[in-house]
Amino acid sequence: MLLHIALQEGFHHDDVRVSVDAREALTNGDLTTRRQTGYAASVEIEVMRSPVVVEVVLTKRGVTQSKSVSVDGPTYVGLSLTTEGSLVWKIAHGPFGYL
Repeated sequence: MLLHIALQEGFHHDDVRVSVDAREALTNGDLTTRRQTGYAASVEIEVMRSPVVVEVVLTKRGVTQSKSVSVDGPTYVGLSLTTEGSLVWKIAHGPFGYL
């Protein structure tokens, strides 16, 4: 089953690691959101079971969050960073739109 993880708003030269069930899915040492689109990066992986645990680590900010995500069909996870430094998770069953 498809799991799409998109890093969206609020990233500025961040060191980001995303793992799914303890397997590295995305690593970027200098991630910045494109202001025109609200998009920074994404990764798509195939998962064999549901739910999975998605973990996000922002090393420079000292932030680590994880969430159990049900993947019963194509699943899209959007992650945005607030000005206070916390992550906001959006889960959808269709792709996110970017300009």
